[in-house]
Amino acid sequence: MPTQSINLSQLQQQITLHLEQTRSIHNPVELLAHGEANVIFRLGDQQLIRVAVNTPNQRFEGDIRRVTKFEKSILEYLNGTEIGHQFIAAQLERSHDFSYTYLITSYLPGISLDYSRSHLQKCAETLAKLHSLPFQKHYSIDRLKDAVPTIQNPLTLFYQEARQYAQPYLDSTGADPEVVSMIEAVLKAAEKNLWREEWLREFPYVCLVHSDHTYENWVVNDRQAHLIDWEWAELGSPAGDLGHFLSPVTIIRRHSYRLPEADRAFFLQCYYDMLENRELADRIARHFAAFGAYPAVRSLCWTAGYWITANRWYANSEESPSARERMRRLEQSRQQFPELWQDVMRWLEETGAD
Repeated sequence: MPTQSINLSQLQQQITLHLEQTRSIHNPVELLAHGEANVIFRLGDQQLIRVAVNTPNQRFEGDIRRVTKFEKSILEYLNGTEIGHQFIAAQLERSHDFSYTYLITSYLPGISLDYSRSHLQKCAETLAKLHSLPFQKHYSIDRLKDAVPTIQNPLTLFYQEARQYAQPYLDSTGADPEVVSMIEAVLKAAEKNLWREEWLREFPYVCLVHSDHTYENWVVNDRQAHLIDWEWAELGSPAGDLGHFLSPVTIIRRHSYRLPEADRAFFLQCYYDMLENRELADRIARHFAAFGAYPAVRSLCWTAGYWITANRWYANSEESPSARERMRRLEQSRQQFPELWQDVMRWLEETGAD
């Protein structure tokens, strides 16, 4: 859900004064990034503050307070795993001196995912750890069921959402007929494989999944890879994470990168080996064979719809380098769409041939 553009300098001043007056925090506040849901500030050397300013995810129904509450629930669940940020404090309701909600978390040193083999291995290890959590005593997903949506029929849901995301483009008077044909073809191919959803019901497994694996949502250092920005998290099949991580639509966002097939196989082999549970690995591999391509289908259709619906969110955010970068990628995605469509169609055809 779009909102008005944010005056980032003013927001920085407001949060600085608020922290000084309410929490006696006098560390310098420095703008770090401007995402779709949050504006992130560096708070001294060891902490971050994530201010919720928008609700692009419809699950929050336009209420930014729910964004903060949701991410707080995730970080509290992950406490002790080092998978994401350590939760420190939160403001879950607007206050008289600050009209936004926020989280204060640890700062994670590192760099964004670069898709080198070293990074792929670390990301595989982190995802294997995340997806194995229900086997540990204190990480039952029952702790999250009241806070995090559960995805029961992911192939059907992702297919339906792909159609919805593409509709603004399909309805646009300026739609390119060739792009319209591509979208219709990929939706037809995805619909053809929906029967494989039965495989997930035959071999059920549900865990916390992150669901948004753009390279900027990974922080990788010498020790490990960390996942950040959990507002799209769900309880569902781990194959959704694998599919989104390996989606060409996700990967190309990093400087137009294309992941070699050998590196894709390397990542999957690392992941299955690091599960250290052959029965679980076989079950997830079955899920991936059925469901793995659908995050790419949804992302491809979302890309076309995004050209129409989301331009104004970043158009007036010239103060934020990250917002300017997103606008640049938005324009670049128009040029890349045909090759991405080919990659997604090839994945669906391979799935259909299994």
